[in-house]
Amino acid sequence: MEAILKKTIFLAVAALSCGFVACDEDGQDMNYNIKPGNVLYSPSTGIAVDLSKGESTTFEWAPSVPQDGGYVSYEVLFDKENGDFSNPVGTVSSQLTGSKSYVTLSARDLNSVARNAGIDINSTGTLKWTVRASKGLFGSIYSQANTMTVKTMNAMDPLPETVTLKGDATEDAEGIAMVASPGLNDKPANDGTFECFTRISNGSFTIEDDLGRYYQLNANGTMEEVETAVANSMSNGAGIYWIKVEFDGMVWSAKKVSKMELQASNSNILGGKGMPGCEWKMFFTMNYEGKGVWAIKDYDNKMSLQTEDKGVTSSPGDSRHKFKMTLSDNTVYYFGKSDKVSLGTSYSTDFLKCTVWAEANVGNADWDKSWEFLSSDCGRPFDGYLYLNGDNAAGTFYHEYKFK
Repeated sequence: MEAILKKTIFLAVAALSCGFVACDEDGQDMNYNIKPGNVLYSPSTGIAVDLSKGESTTFEWAPSVPQDGGYVSYEVLFDKENGDFSNPVGTVSSQLTGSKSYVTLSARDLNSVARNAGIDINSTGTLKWTVRASKGLFGSIYSQANTMTVKTMNAMDPLPETVTLKGDATEDAEGIAMVASPGLNDKPANDGTFECFTRISNGSFTIEDDLGRYYQLNANGTMEEVETAVANSMSNGAGIYWIKVEFDGMVWSAKKVSKMELQASNSNILGGKGMPGCEWKMFFTMNYEGKGVWAIKDYDNKMSLQTEDKGVTSSPGDSRHKFKMTLSDNTVYYFGKSDKVSLGTSYSTDFLKCTVWAEANVGNADWDKSWEFLSSDCGRPFDGYLYLNGDNAAGTFYHEYKFK
């Protein structure tokens, strides 16, 4: 590998000494010369960015001109205030795989660059940025460099690996372990995000991570590290809560759950039409069993066996189903199937994992993101369990059937 690297460096230097001109297989000269734009439009020097506000920042510059009129790609280079970009603390390609003379960075991405530059948590420091225009293996760094003042997010470093709720308001004296967040709408969560579903009673609870750090939950949705355990409580009273804490951003939320239902779909009986001999509704209330587990017992499952419309019976029926969660403010979320998995010859762990879908992202709420049964299980009654904790085969949000 070392010999290969040395050879690569030698070839690059040789090309540089020839004025960025090389020959292709047909003997034609390939021109790598670039006239760099050398002007940075925005952000202008001296601008201040507060990343804790969560706002994105757009970087824009004058385009470069290749001598042969071909393709140029761009990268934004970041460095410390006194750096020379020879070893940048961050490098980001521009929009459309590097072809555009602008790029927009989220607050979290720019926060990572600032942390790489040595700017501490919830602190203010200076970053310097410029642009490198490239053609093939060769690049040219713009002569202009702008500085910007950056206030970093209040994010923990290092991020915790486990988080536990303890106290007299929790369901378990040993503590409620939060789950590393599986994300929302089939997109992964940011590192350092944890969730749990649990009952919180009147009283208080503490939050502690695996490094022995304690956290205070503030009324404005922010959280902060404290030296000793602090008593937290829910202003919305006792109830079953969906609690989420984000240590990469130091924010938290708690949403009160009012109802969890098994939602079964059948094209012939939507709207409570029912079928002869079967008192059927689309939604079946599930009971909370504690520590993030909901259950439905003795579900007859007849609708997956057959359908009947205007006296015509067909088999098998429609076995599509998912879970519907209604919050105390009537906001709806669904626990449904990931678009990335499908039913094979058995109920695999990946197939039974639950993806959380916001109502606006689930698609057709009657049908989409639904699981199906194996044909051999259609019509078989079962007990169904929804695990919104880590105490299950998947170690994350999960469900299972126990057929009878």
